Amino acid sequence: MTTNSTSRFSFLDEGEAIRRLGIDRDTLLTLVREKRLRAYPGVGKGNFFRVSDLDRLAAELRPAQEAEPPRAAITLESITTRKQHDPAYKVHLRLQADLKWFDITDDDLRAWVRELHPDGYRRQRANLNAFIAKFERLRSLMDEAASTWQNLPPEDTPEGQP
Repeated sequence: MTTNSTSRFSFLDEGEAIRRLGIDRDTLLTLVREKRLRAYPGVGKGNFFRVSDLDRLAAELRPAQEAEPPRAAITLESITTRKQHDPAYKVHLRLQADLKWFDITDDDLRAWVRELHPDGYRRQRANLNAFIAKFERLRSLMDEAASTWQNLPPEDTPEGQP
């Protein structure tokens, strides 16, 4: 991979580092733990990585692809556009929006059903079935990926549990 010297940014977030290196998050964390890549703490849980370090590591991980054409310069416009269409970011946004379901009580659900119009029943039921199928598929993919991770943090135990 050729170094992208035209990048306007010196650092990239974890998601962009994963995409740039063509690896998964567990491999990224392993590379950091092995000190093959330096992580710089960011706001919240995410880290940032120096573009030059990522380019060097990408060349090391994929030396056979040295002839790959250089990437286009990263600009604010390209990041904004990418985020709108990036599949991982799209799923992240949807999950964040769907987290709002945790504050819905059983009484709220009953009230909604009481007000459900018969014309909307089939459409809403089909939407729920599609949603359930997607969530079950996502859970399956997550479990499959997590079964190979070396960097899976321990599960939080519920309060009052040992």
